[in-house]
Amino acid sequence: MIRNILLLFLFLLLFSCEDRIYVEKNPDIILQDGIYILDPAGYEYTKVILSDGNSVSELVPCRESASDPAVLFSGEGKYYDMFLLNGEDTVYIKNTWIGKTAKECLNITVLDVKQGDSFIIAPPGVKPSVMDGGYGSLGEYDWQGGGVQIFADWLKEKSFYDLKYIIETHHDTDHYGGLLDVTSAGAFSFEAYLDNASSVLPGFGDTLRFGGGVNGVILRYGDVAGDPLTSDNDRSICLKLIYKDFEMIFTGDIEEDGESDILSRSVLNPAEQYEVLKVAHHGSRYSSSETFLNTVLPLYSIISSGEGNPFGHPTEEVINRLENIGTDILGTDVNSTIELYTDGKSLQLIYTK
Repeated sequence: MIRNILLLFLFLLLFSCEDRIYVEKNPDIILQDGIYILDPAGYEYTKVILSDGNSVSELVPCRESASDPAVLFSGEGKYYDMFLLNGEDTVYIKNTWIGKTAKECLNITVLDVKQGDSFIIAPPGVKPSVMDGGYGSLGEYDWQGGGVQIFADWLKEKSFYDLKYIIETHHDTDHYGGLLDVTSAGAFSFEAYLDNASSVLPGFGDTLRFGGGVNGVILRYGDVAGDPLTSDNDRSICLKLIYKDFEMIFTGDIEEDGESDILSRSVLNPAEQYEVLKVAHHGSRYSSSETFLNTVLPLYSIISSGEGNPFGHPTEEVINRLENIGTDILGTDVNSTIELYTDGKSLQLIYTK
């Protein structure tokens, strides 16, 4: 009897006040309203990495969002190794199950077309648009894709036959070749073909509407102000893609003159906290100036280049400049095709190790 009373007294002593007991809670990806969301359990973090041995998903909140990151796309249910990172430090590791899920969101594909650029912009619920297509069938060498219609074949695989915009940033073969495969095939339809001489292209600072709440603010195209001898690279169409709290900068092949022209128009502001930068000109040393990078300060920088290309892209100078601003760097030469998913609050990047 006395023993039971003592046990009851100890029980009440331990549980009478919340601050007298500590129950360990572990971070995990939990199912909430049909979507898998990180529960950080009080841990400080900057990103979550999920790995299944073949591919990697990185989950981060958009910089202007207070939400915890979510798994916006998972093709099948399976176990993942989950790493919770705070800066460069891994603060928690576990194995966790994530079921098949897909949330309606903006999907941007950075397609591995070897040496060249190719992007598919698929807003929620409307027609996709495309920007550049690599060399396509005009390619000859392995680093060009060897004449394979990578871009057109990818669109067919996804059944993307009806497009809103086809955007040719500038008339270099590693950008328009794959677009030519699409426009000459007869199997695809599109509302408008936009190049840097298009009369229907919005002016600087104006908006190109992709639909589904996704807009592109035109940063520049054509001649640099006061320079009729502007290079073809610096004539590239550049835009700032916006979807809610998510922002991505597309730069074509602009070099330092084109970057300076954008900065002179005051359409970029570090306070906007950009999530992704498409690194200009495949990582050429003549692009991605310190001044431009320090203005954009992207969370991620993505480089499109072909493994073994003879130009040395991406160059060591650019990699060093990107590292100096603390951005995370991904590239198609290393990570192959890179998929971005965002609901405007959270960002998920999927790529090959």
